[in-house]
Amino acid sequence: MSRTSATSRKNPTPRKPSHGSPVPVVITFLLLVVFAAGGVWMWSNRTVSVKVNGEQVQVRVDSTLADIVASEEIEVTPGNLISVGGNVITEGEGDPFSATVGGKELDSEQIEAFRAKGNEEIVIGNGANVTEPSHEEERETQPKMEPYEKIGAVTFVAQWGKPGKAVYTVGDTSGEAVLKEEIESVQNTVIQSVNPKPDDGSKVIALTFDDGPSAYTQRYLDILDQYGARATFFCLGSAAASKPDLVKAIEDQGSQVASHTQNHQQLTTLDASTLQAEVSDAFSAISGSGAPATTVLRPPYGDFNNDTWLASGGTLSASVIWNLDSEDWRLPGADAIVANCTNGAFSGAIVLMHDGGGNRDQDLEALPRIIETLQGKGYQFVTLDELMAMDSRIPDDVASGNATLPEGCVWPTEMVAAQ
Repeated sequence: MSRTSATSRKNPTPRKPSHGSPVPVVITFLLLVVFAAGGVWMWSNRTVSVKVNGEQVQVRVDSTLADIVASEEIEVTPGNLISVGGNVITEGEGDPFSATVGGKELDSEQIEAFRAKGNEEIVIGNGANVTEPSHEEERETQPKMEPYEKIGAVTFVAQWGKPGKAVYTVGDTSGEAVLKEEIESVQNTVIQSVNPKPDDGSKVIALTFDDGPSAYTQRYLDILDQYGARATFFCLGSAAASKPDLVKAIEDQGSQVASHTQNHQQLTTLDASTLQAEVSDAFSAISGSGAPATTVLRPPYGDFNNDTWLASGGTLSASVIWNLDSEDWRLPGADAIVANCTNGAFSGAIVLMHDGGGNRDQDLEALPRIIETLQGKGYQFVTLDELMAMDSRIPDDVASGNATLPEGCVWPTEMVAAQ
């Protein structure tokens, strides 16, 4: 044997001591982790007992109310999305359901936050309506028209409308606006209707003539002059424009010129723009013919109502009809005309006659007798302006005969709702 071999046997390579394999330890750790995780999962997914709509059921712990509605297949009707004005915007877009827990009704946030822990008593119901999101705006409040109810011979603007200011709640979806707080009070336009009555009890009568001026007008004026009487002539704008000398003659006699509209159209049948033109054009024609400005009219056929007032746009201040109708348009004879104008006369009465629109010979015969009869009963003959000024229920500006929409006032576009 060689020396090398002998040496190799005497000095073998040293070995490290063995401590066992690490694999079992890792496996054991992983098993513990899995077991713990499983335990946590089982704990977090355990079921708890709750009472839902009177029935005891098992639900997963920490279930939301929406989970319970779904798992128990509870039939509910969702609420609607409602505008700030209370109108339905979209059906079914309100709260999906309502909930009471332990006798306490939950709001939307509490419903979202609820988690089942066990032993709760839950009542699920139909969903509530939800009002749309909104914001606040300060706006001008527009006046409305307060209509009259009883019809008298003189209907007039008792109060002109003024805007106010208010805070409104405005729906983000619907755009509806609901009054929240009034800052400055709005002043409505008020229309009143009365039979004029002198405050001092004076015995006065207002003679009125429609459809002129015409070839008869000057003869009427001569009769009025003869008896020291005055009257009101409701002139057509078209006739006034063609006979300005007669318009001036009426004023010079001391009588009053007012309007019977431009072309004698029935005002209640017209749209707003045509109505306003028919009224305004006549006023312009009358003042353009030399008479003082007027905003008083007699509607053709006496036909004027609350809706017509609203549509007028503030173009007039007073609408005048009558108490005693001569019915001269029937040509009933002078005796009938006299009787129609004098029988039943009373202080403040307005008498309807015509100086245009046809043959007026019977009126010319009747007029002196009408004046004599009524003067014999102690009546004086006044213009419509004078009659209105005697009644304190009629504002001074209206009684002047030419009231117009004051500065800072506006005409309404809608009526006060009926109570």
